[in-house]
Amino acid sequence: MASLVIELNDSEIRVARETEIILRTPGYAVLQPDALILGEHAERAAHLNPRQTHSRYWSNLNQDALAVRSSQARHNADLAWRQLLAIHEQTGRPDEVIFTVPGSYSREQLSLLLGIVQSCPFTAVGLVDSAVAGAAAVAGPGNYAHVDMHLHHTVITRLDVGDTVTRTGVHIIEDCGITDIHDTCAGLIADLFIQQSRFDPQHHAETEQSLYDQIPHYLRTLLEDEEVQPEIRHGNTRHQARLFREPLLRALQAQYEKIISALPADTTRLISDRLASLPGFMQELNNAHPLQADAVFLGCRMHDAVIRSSGPALQFVTSLPVTRTPSLQSSPQTIPAPPRREDGDKGFTATHVLINHRAHALGATPLYVAADEGVVRAADPRRHCSISLNDKGATVRQEGELAVYVNGRRIDGSAPVSAGDTLGFAGSDTVYRFIHVVTR
Repeated sequence: MASLVIELNDSEIRVARETEIILRTPGYAVLQPDALILGEHAERAAHLNPRQTHSRYWSNLNQDALAVRSSQARHNADLAWRQLLAIHEQTGRPDEVIFTVPGSYSREQLSLLLGIVQSCPFTAVGLVDSAVAGAAAVAGPGNYAHVDMHLHHTVITRLDVGDTVTRTGVHIIEDCGITDIHDTCAGLIADLFIQQSRFDPQHHAETEQSLYDQIPHYLRTLLEDEEVQPEIRHGNTRHQARLFREPLLRALQAQYEKIISALPADTTRLISDRLASLPGFMQELNNAHPLQADAVFLGCRMHDAVIRSSGPALQFVTSLPVTRTPSLQSSPQTIPAPPRREDGDKGFTATHVLINHRAHALGATPLYVAADEGVVRAADPRRHCSISLNDKGATVRQEGELAVYVNGRRIDGSAPVSAGDTLGFAGSDTVYRFIHVVTR
């Protein structure tokens, strides 16, 4: 039987034959005295059995003893081994497997993974960095940052693409994973239920589990829709609430900002489909491209001969040939470097903003501005920021989802500006400048 590819991301371990994904299963385990529940069934029981639930055994792959021992497993490595056995059964018992792993894995963890595989009824014939494999399928020459989210952390992998796609650095953002996103959503939705129907779904294990089960659906819906109506049954009563997209985006902003602030400024961003499917995340970025779910598997298929090796100590591949038919090219940041201030401008109050060679006066009544259209009406949905002036000076306030930049730095809601400062927007080459007009 032909070898399969297993992508080890514990938010959803994926298995593919060629490029067809044939299995998706999360890295969850519920450890009971006489039974072990794995994957989706375990995830759907996690809030019913919180003390018996384990979800860090892939990210913390080690042989440290579990807090609660069982005949089913002694440590994280045992749980990983049991899940690999289950995956082997569910995918038709393949003889050979190629593993793609995140850059967060240490040498010791890679060695332990290969040791676990030696106890499995299949042979590992390849080990490759997931970000390298994904980029090798699509990227032309340039500098890239590959971003992927796991259950409990996010991994940013720097890639240099020339004649080869080569990993040049890895940055791990802890406590910024799918579980953190879901916990934030659960807290927000629970508050809405309390406000709108006087019902707390987190008060009962069964209704809390029901809430978490539905969160992925709510997130998918709010990618496009402005609202969704969560519904939970408790006893004979059906409780409902209304969740709007904008409050959700505000709630998730802190998690998004952790990732965005860690991204290298001189790279094109490759965003995994896991992250790209979160509402509002792609709108926070410029120079970013979402990857398809099968990108990693396409890269493995294209470079199968390079990835394959033999023997118990497999070569860990962190460099692959560049594709001859790239579907995207690296490009410089679309937020241009701000023009240098003239010394004479420093410290002066901004009285006007210069837009398309016209100076627009600032005042107490906000001036609404769009990225490429300039000044617009207050009711115009295209408005991206407002600018107002009072006795303390001029202030820029973000009005929509599009990121707003002052002097090339993204503002957090609002920012003061002075003469000589510049105004820019994510995904736009437009630069507006604040000036001080002298009156006589």
